[in-house]
Amino acid sequence: MQDLAHSGELEELVEKPAAYCIEYNDGLRATLLMLTGAVQDYTFVARLGDEQGEVASTQFLLPGSPNVVYSACLMEKAEEMFLSRRQPWPVQRTLLTSGMLECCLQSRQDGNQRRLTPELQISYQAAALNDG
Repeated sequence: MQDLAHSGELEELVEKPAAYCIEYNDGLRATLLMLTGAVQDYTFVARLGDEQGEVASTQFLLPGSPNVVYSACLMEKAEEMFLSRRQPWPVQRTLLTSGMLECCLQSRQDGNQRRLTPELQISYQAAALNDG
């Protein structure tokens, strides 16, 4: 495994790193790292349990450029929505995701000031996974 964090390579690869600290209403804390130039896929890391808990990680590999596979899947869901007149996932999920990212970018523009998001105090029930 390559250790970019301790080898000094990360600083050379990433021109404008960014970190956004996110605190959820239920107490969950997350950090969104933007390391453009070093990482092109999505990686999720979590500490399980308390502060000393085990660390679990997974990487979501994205297709190479041009990213037609990802776009095709997104357009398939858009077509499904147009034909069925029902959204394929709760609209609240999109609102929460885009609202949180907008808040992160606004915070960065405002000198990394902490921002509260009372407009994002919404909830939804995720659909059950379909086994078929």
